[in-house]
Amino acid sequence: MENKTSSHTKARLIVITVFVIGFAAGALSLNLYERLTSASNKEPNPRDRAGLYIKKMNDKMKLTSDQQSKIRDILDNTGKRYSEIRQKMQPCVKDFVPQFDAARQQGRDEIRAVLSENQLPKFEEMVEEQDRLHQEEREKR
Repeated sequence: MENKTSSHTKARLIVITVFVIGFAAGALSLNLYERLTSASNKEPNPRDRAGLYIKKMNDKMKLTSDQQSKIRDILDNTGKRYSEIRQKMQPCVKDFVPQFDAARQQGRDEIRAVLSENQLPKFEEMVEEQDRLHQEEREKR
């Protein structure tokens, strides 16, 4: 009788172990699946402003992967220039607005050099919209 109870306990333990291992494997598989599908959809991280901007440009202009890569580099370099300017501007923000504008214009000019003739008008529309939003933001301050 004791042998029978011991066998049942072992069987239950094996079933529970298999269940726990199956659950863990399923959770890990789901996590891996989500990573792979989000990477294949190329959805940018919401904190990645450059990625969001590139996605917006790609939606409107159908950028090539080479263009996306070059624009990513341009936006990253422009962001670094912004950071350098912010470090300098601690005493008085308004004195550095022209430097921000110059850095923005330089980045835009570099992006224009990467885009095709068909893509430029759509980019210019985006620039106008962005300038309008910047102006509204400045007027609020």
